[in-house]
Amino acid sequence: MSTASWSAPPADISVTPDTAHALLARDHPDLASLPLGPVYEGWDNVTIRLGEHLAVRVPRRARAAQLIEREHVWLPRLAPAWGFRAPVPERLGAPSAEVPWAWAVVPWIPGDPAYAAPLSARGALALGRALATLHAPAPPEAPRNPFRSTTLAERAERFDDRVARLLERGLALDDALAREQFELGASQRRPLETWCHLDLHGANVLSDRGRLGGILDWGDLGVADPATDLGQAWCLVGSSRMRDLLRGYDDAVTPLDESAMLRIRAEALAYAVTLAALDEQPYADAGTRALADLDVLTG
Repeated sequence: MSTASWSAPPADISVTPDTAHALLARDHPDLASLPLGPVYEGWDNVTIRLGEHLAVRVPRRARAAQLIEREHVWLPRLAPAWGFRAPVPERLGAPSAEVPWAWAVVPWIPGDPAYAAPLSARGALALGRALATLHAPAPPEAPRNPFRSTTLAERAERFDDRVARLLERGLALDDALAREQFELGASQRRPLETWCHLDLHGANVLSDRGRLGGILDWGDLGVADPATDLGQAWCLVGSSRMRDLLRGYDDAVTPLDESAMLRIRAEALAYAVTLAALDEQPYADAGTRALADLDVLTG
């Protein structure tokens, strides 16, 4: 396994407030006079606050341009049925010399990342209800995530690689127990697939003083086992709030029987080792905390 650094990929283009202003002046001049605020640079996109209620969201690399199409095409179709906030594009911008891909103006959703302001019991309950709403049947043309729409069994090699990476770093991981629980979940039948978010870490879930403020970054949106989102949410809220989250979910989509809980736990382990293996914070620490919460650390 490669031991190269696993951190945010380099940007293909630089996206600055000047870039955003040029894009707005060309495609949406009625918005170009609004003040530009803080810049938030993620792995795939740059988001720049625009005035009080909006933000400009621009891909920073070519791969992101393919993912952000899911936000442009599918969020406007799906979000009207949701009872939670998401950054549904209000305006779209065309490719140009500055940015060779489509971009968007989205609503600014106030709140703090759940990593910094953990969800309360009420917030976890609301997240469960949000996932129950999201996990609706998808049409045949719905996208599939190449990494997380696949079955647990198909992701077993990747899971083993990340476990090995963590052991090389000296993490006190009970790898035999982790692999046993992962394999137990992978052996269960997946009864259905639905729409899923597929990247529910604490920077993509907003907290409004502990309540659910909104869910961001829908570039990984696709059809998958609902257990995938529920396992990722377990890593976020922890065992102490998972009961509240499942109460909000309330068997709405798939029966939360023993088989489902084994899949959810295996998905939680898969996501926890993914986060813990990253070089960047707060993701690495969040993954390690999740592994401790899942009782697979020995120290």
